Amino acid sequence: MIGAIIITHGKLGEVLVGTAEAIAGKMENVRCLSIDACDSAKCISDGISAAMKTMNCKAGIIILTDMFGGTPSNIGLSFLEPGKVEILTGVNLPMLLKFASHRADKGLSELAALLKEYGQKSIVLASAVLKEKG
Repeated sequence: MIGAIIITHGKLGEVLVGTAEAIAGKMENVRCLSIDACDSAKCISDGISAAMKTMNCKAGIIILTDMFGGTPSNIGLSFLEPGKVEILTGVNLPMLLKFASHRADKGLSELAALLKEYGQKSIVLASAVLKEKG
């Protein structure tokens, strides 16, 4: 089964995971790392390493961050390892729900691509959708 580490500014990741678990049930091998402005790069990197060591995920780990170019994704990129660790930015609730339902039946690269596509499709401009239906 594929594991996940959600790394975000502030407590965003913790809230997203808590909400996903309220909907889909407890997710094993999912860790959150909340980044504060005073955290050093070494502290963050050490936190990621520690989280990875607590997980038994032979199928791989997806690191989900809040935004590309931010500290969580920049430091997370140093853990990128094709076939073992993927990095996906722009985490949202639909991505986590899709992760919960497909982490056991997809390979790492396939799941990462599915989450990216699903996360993007879940972002809609409501007025445009309603206009199409009207």
